[in-house]
Amino acid sequence: MSRITRHSAFLLCAAALAATPAFAAGSVEVTGFTPTLGGAAVQKKVVVRFDDLDATDPQGAANLYQRLNLVAGKLCASNDGGNSALLTTRVEECRVKALAEAVKSVGTPALAAVAKK
Repeated sequence: MSRITRHSAFLLCAAALAATPAFAAGSVEVTGFTPTLGGAAVQKKVVVRFDDLDATDPQGAANLYQRLNLVAGKLCASNDGGNSALLTTRVEECRVKALAEAVKSVGTPALAAVAKK
């Protein structure tokens, strides 16, 4: 193999490693701005581990999606403040956004497909 070809192969491998999505690490940070009735929001973060799942497999992706959805829901609903319709709407908006960002951060096509269902 010529020097130029070896260099090109090295660059391709380096680019592939740099482009590897977050799922290789086996964890993702779920961030939400927990709403309150007063209009303020408190930023909260939770790291969700998924070393036990294969996020590239449809079943593993489905299990991860359920895990992320549960965490996002609890994260966004963790402020006391009653059960008003406005607060319920804000909590749901927070959950949807936190879940979408976590799915994007993981970056697997299988998880993205589950999220679109």
